[in-house]
Amino acid sequence: MAISRLISILLHPIFIPVISFYLSIRMVPNLDFTIANYQNYILLILIICTIILPVLCMLFLIKFDVISSLEMTKNQDRPIPLILTGCCLILALKLTESLLIFTPVLKKELVGAIIIILLASIISKFWKISLHMLGLGGLIGVLVSLQYLYGGLNSMIIYFMLIAGITAMARIYLKAHNHKQIYAGFIVGFIIECVIILLF
Repeated sequence: MAISRLISILLHPIFIPVISFYLSIRMVPNLDFTIANYQNYILLILIICTIILPVLCMLFLIKFDVISSLEMTKNQDRPIPLILTGCCLILALKLTESLLIFTPVLKKELVGAIIIILLASIISKFWKISLHMLGLGGLIGVLVSLQYLYGGLNSMIIYFMLIAGITAMARIYLKAHNHKQIYAGFIVGFIIECVIILLF
């Protein structure tokens, strides 16, 4: 139980946009070269807008009894924090858009993440889709798309597929989700990032 909970915390979806961006610029040389002078700035913006601000928003919502906990175990806890997180991601996109013009694939990653989060806020009103698997599915969708465009990411894809499998088992073990919610989360996240990056 403790290990499953630790896995859930370490691989919380709130960290996925930063992980995705970092892997993209580190694993694809062309991207690293193009925004070499702005990487730290963009990473800082992402950390503030995708981790710090959403956590502060959730703490604020907990304080005023809008949601019950940071884990958002209840369906009714999810829509408002997800919408606020989506707004924070839109802010991150606006603050970095002038730099990401040089690397449109990174901009598409952020757009994909925004769509995933806002879609999750709608689905969560009716059904408890796995946010962890939405995030990891989206991340693997990014890696698969970058593999198609640039190559050299097969080992990283396998590595994160294993991580996604371990996370899925942890979430099921904690009884946070059933198998359908796990599969749906992964597939939706994966498809959205692939479609946005490869087709738009």
